[in-house]
Amino acid sequence: MIRRFLVPFCLAIIIGATSLPVHAQDAAPAIASDNAYSPGKAFGLSFLLPGLGHRYVNDGNWSGWATTYASADVALWLSLIGGEWRRNDLVESYTTLARGSASAQVDGKDRTFFLNLASFESSDQYRETMLRNRSWDLIGYVDDPSFQWEWDSEANYNRFRDMRDDAESLRRRRSILIASLVANRLISGAIAARSAGRASRVQISANLSAPIEKAPLVTLSARF
Repeated sequence: MIRRFLVPFCLAIIIGATSLPVHAQDAAPAIASDNAYSPGKAFGLSFLLPGLGHRYVNDGNWSGWATTYASADVALWLSLIGGEWRRNDLVESYTTLARGSASAQVDGKDRTFFLNLASFESSDQYRETMLRNRSWDLIGYVDDPSFQWEWDSEANYNRFRDMRDDAESLRRRRSILIASLVANRLISGAIAARSAGRASRVQISANLSAPIEKAPLVTLSARF
């Protein structure tokens, strides 16, 4: 239950951070120290594990931002792994359902085939719709018997659609989580490098762009 609230919270923080350019010199005050810290090492440690660079410049102390970035990273990984496990389970379930309740030959089929199974109750309905819409180039898709299907009940058809929609939502969320993991590392690394004493030469920007295939595109860059 805790993870259900922690993950969206941490994700919201990082996605919010990626929506605007972030400059390391504006993010946090420099840490005064007599020790000589390497900005490159601070950035590299943070890219390996967010918060590790802050620990490095804080003489091994995990307090403050070190714990915040590390906790966000753990939460994102848990969400990503849990989502992938759930998505694979859904794919296996709806594939089995299609094989048994729609007499579909699912082996080796791509996402288009399963999209059609979720959009039409039978291959005959698919053909009729393509004829009605004059989509001549798509009519032959179901000529091959291995690309034909017919759902045995509306209940199973709707169940298949729901499971596939859930799996597709998790697939799109995976892209966001991966982008967030990278953004967390870049932002953490830039701030840690700044704290190591090289503020004027560390800059990072991350922006969300228009969705591609229903998944947002995140553009990330870092300069030293």
